Amino acid sequence: MSMRFILLCLIFLLMAVPAIAQSPVPQESMTALQEILGATRDMLWDKNDEFWHRGEFERCIATMRLITRIDPHDMEAYDDGAWLMQNQLRDDEAEVFLKEGLANNPDNYYMYFCLGYYYYIHERFDEAIDCLSVATTFNPPMVSWHTLAHAYESAGYIDSALNIWALRCQVDPDNQIPPMQIERILSGDEPSGIPQMMSKSREERKVRAKTKSEGSEVR
Repeated sequence: MSMRFILLCLIFLLMAVPAIAQSPVPQESMTALQEILGATRDMLWDKNDEFWHRGEFERCIATMRLITRIDPHDMEAYDDGAWLMQNQLRDDEAEVFLKEGLANNPDNYYMYFCLGYYYYIHERFDEAIDCLSVATTFNPPMVSWHTLAHAYESAGYIDSALNIWALRCQVDPDNQIPPMQIERILSGDEPSGIPQMMSKSREERKVRAKTKSEGSEVR
């Protein structure tokens, strides 16, 4: 099925949904519409894979936007789209996209974690702490707790970081990461350097992009 056909169907569906929402619709019709939207979303994911393997990342971003229009609860699309935007040096746009995903999915840890991790790798640690703290109220995977501990430490809240690692030792005594982190902190070692590494990488890519752009203008 061609991308043009998919887009035409999508435009029609997106235009039809508001009108449908304003009038009573038989359950059978709603079920059929949901199936069509789901099938369209799945086709867009397949197209995204094609774009990805061809290195057409701007097309991937556009596809993620379409998917979230069809299904605002597709949190993977928000996460993947924001990651691609950041790789294209569109960080502000990525933050807005993640906030949109959070607004549409406030009852799940995942978007709080995604936005919190975005703030963490951008060295906006207090904002990261706010989001990641909410994420931990949903009984999330341990990576949410670990990232929150790193954010606390990077922000200078050593006691809070140690408290989280100690809590994780109690909750998951077989996990060797929390005691290793406690030992590292108490020995005076530096916090994780991931945010600084990410910032350095972004700046280097910006310089390369600027140099490339200036070179193109000269030619």
